[in-house]
Amino acid sequence: MHFIISLLPYYVKQFGAGDFMIGLLSMVYPVGQIFAAPLIGRLSDKVGRKKALLLSVGGTFVSLLTLGFAKSLVVIFMARLIDGLTGGNITIAQSYISDFTGEKERSKNLGLIGAAFGLGFILGPAIGGFLSRWGFSVPALFAAGLSFINLINIVFLLPESKPVKESKRVPFTFEELKMLRNL
Repeated sequence: MHFIISLLPYYVKQFGAGDFMIGLLSMVYPVGQIFAAPLIGRLSDKVGRKKALLLSVGGTFVSLLTLGFAKSLVVIFMARLIDGLTGGNITIAQSYISDFTGEKERSKNLGLIGAAFGLGFILGPAIGGFLSRWGFSVPALFAAGLSFINLINIVFLLPESKPVKESKRVPFTFEELKMLRNL
């Protein structure tokens, strides 16, 4: 994902996007996240972390593939929205780590995942810039390939972190979202 963020403005200019459209495009992913991330978190509690990770990484894969083969601005917007609506994988991964580690090691392990995420922000744009010499869709397709490998690893190598049990949590509402915003 980090491969394409810095390249999106250049990519969409090929489709005639102006500055305002580029601004709208950069807004689509976080808007999807605002609404979907709490739901994906709840889903991971209800159906298990592995299934939620499959949904999240699968959405990223589909969105990157769509972005790589996009032939219009509408398709690019759809790709970014799909990624935003399914992109809760860092939160699910943190929950997964918390499920497997004791309190003494939890901070260290969560720090490691944070460091890996930060490293992606550092190296991703450089790798994406390098790959863009063969076209702006190449970094998206490369990232889609990495997402696909991630999906295969989740399916075959990642055990479920905890048995799914009935949650006594209150159902998600938009009132909860408003309360979080006011904190």
